Amino acid sequence: MSPRGRGLAVALTAMLAGCAQFPGFSGKAPAPRLQLAPPPAAYRLEGRVSVRAGEENFSGGIAWRRDATSQELLLSTPLGQGVAELRGDAQGVTLLDAKGREHRASDAETLVRERLGMALPLRGLAWWVVGHPRPDSPNQAEADADGRIASLVQDEWRIEFSRYQAHGVHALPGKLVARRGEDLEVRLVVDQWELP
Repeated sequence: MSPRGRGLAVALTAMLAGCAQFPGFSGKAPAPRLQLAPPPAAYRLEGRVSVRAGEENFSGGIAWRRDATSQELLLSTPLGQGVAELRGDAQGVTLLDAKGREHRASDAETLVRERLGMALPLRGLAWWVVGHPRPDSPNQAEADADGRIASLVQDEWRIEFSRYQAHGVHALPGKLVARRGEDLEVRLVVDQWELP
């Protein structure tokens, strides 16, 4: 190759290397950005839940209704028998167990842990289940290709989201898996969503 040809090749290589710094010329695609619509003001879901805490396991049905002033959460066995019914409003939280005994507290997570022996992250789960981070707690979220949350780290939990379903302006996950450490896992599969 002539000196002039070598000089042209060097200049072309330098120019292409410089173009890699500009949008449209980079070989690496930018990471997707979150594009979340506001969460629904109220919802009702039916589905299945499983909880693994060390050697302890639970699996069964879940029905959850939530609005701006109150919520109801019903856990049942795979055969449909009620395990617990949790109701919450501005006055506190009430849990009705399988034996018909009523327990009351100001904190749902503590009440469920003490009475049922299950560590459910209910404060976060109320937001995670609609594909949003809990707004009053720091978090790290990664978006999927459509701008929805693919994974989230919050309150010492790592949550994976999948099977999104469109409901008007809302994209709601059909499945989430929340893990804390090596021995605590909550899986939730939504079979049916209802938005008012």
